[in-house]
Amino acid sequence: MNFYFEAAKVLDRLDAKQGSIKGVIATVPEKDRRRTAALVIETLKYKTVLCDVITAANLLKEERKITSLNLALVLVHDLLLVNGIQTSEGPIKQAVLRHKTRLRSEFQKIKIKRGVKSTTDLARTGDDRAEKIPRYVRVNTTCWTTEEAVESFLSRGYTMTGPFGHSKGFAKDQHIPDLLLFPPDTQFVDDPLLHTGKIILQDKASCFPAYILAPPAANGTVVIDATAAPGNKTSHLCALMKNKGKLYAFERDRKRFATLQTMLNRAKCRNTEPINADFLTIAPDDEKYATATHILLDPSCSGSGIVNRLDHLLANGAMLIAFAEGAGSHR
Repeated sequence: MNFYFEAAKVLDRLDAKQGSIKGVIATVPEKDRRRTAALVIETLKYKTVLCDVITAANLLKEERKITSLNLALVLVHDLLLVNGIQTSEGPIKQAVLRHKTRLRSEFQKIKIKRGVKSTTDLARTGDDRAEKIPRYVRVNTTCWTTEEAVESFLSRGYTMTGPFGHSKGFAKDQHIPDLLLFPPDTQFVDDPLLHTGKIILQDKASCFPAYILAPPAANGTVVIDATAAPGNKTSHLCALMKNKGKLYAFERDRKRFATLQTMLNRAKCRNTEPINADFLTIAPDDEKYATATHILLDPSCSGSGIVNRLDHLLANGAMLIAFAEGAGSHR
């Protein structure tokens, strides 16, 4: 049951805008992180429908043991959309199962009312405007050149015809060097280039801070990334520096720090020293950091107001999880 409580807590934190999906999931205990990420994203996809079902069935009104809507959401999601609630018998599970017939009936009513045959047709994949946003992929130039990456994709049947209009089309971004654009539904979760750190899934907006800071690739360059996890921007800084100079990457949260370490290892960042500490506690006259020539101050945000795709978040979440676990040793 703890797994469902953990997933509900993630949804609670997202509702309270206490972080992004990736950031909040990174704080989940490692043993359940991958499973929690999948449940959270899938629950968000069907949240509107699940809320309607729960309300119509009077679940929360009649079962006081189910203490929050988000707990009900994750439990009802598994009851209706997968192979049932994955936990041993207990009062909370029994509270949901007492309403199993009514919940399934209300779910079927919604499908009939909306004229859908497949449950997947009820899923919300995010803001409709997201269909016009390409899948952004940053070439990690620490490992190879953009030209080599382009040739690799061309050899796999892709064509430089732009990210829209052709399922295998792609293009270079006109503003950020080393950023490639692919069709919105392109998936890279299982791509070897991703697992070896040669490409990094990073939205265009996230690429601007390091690009604008533009630390020179020189031995005398000393850069501080004050809020580094999960590491996309840090690895971008490293690539711009061509692994020269020194890059100090601060992250105060222990779990996010572990994610940062794995990401930097995957991205082959050799000039980077990850530091598990709050940057604000560092003395300005500390000899170790006093010679800094550049500093990146770009803290994580909740992502509210950003047009996004839940399928993209799921892919990125899986990538983040794999990095944190050292899976495939990996998003």
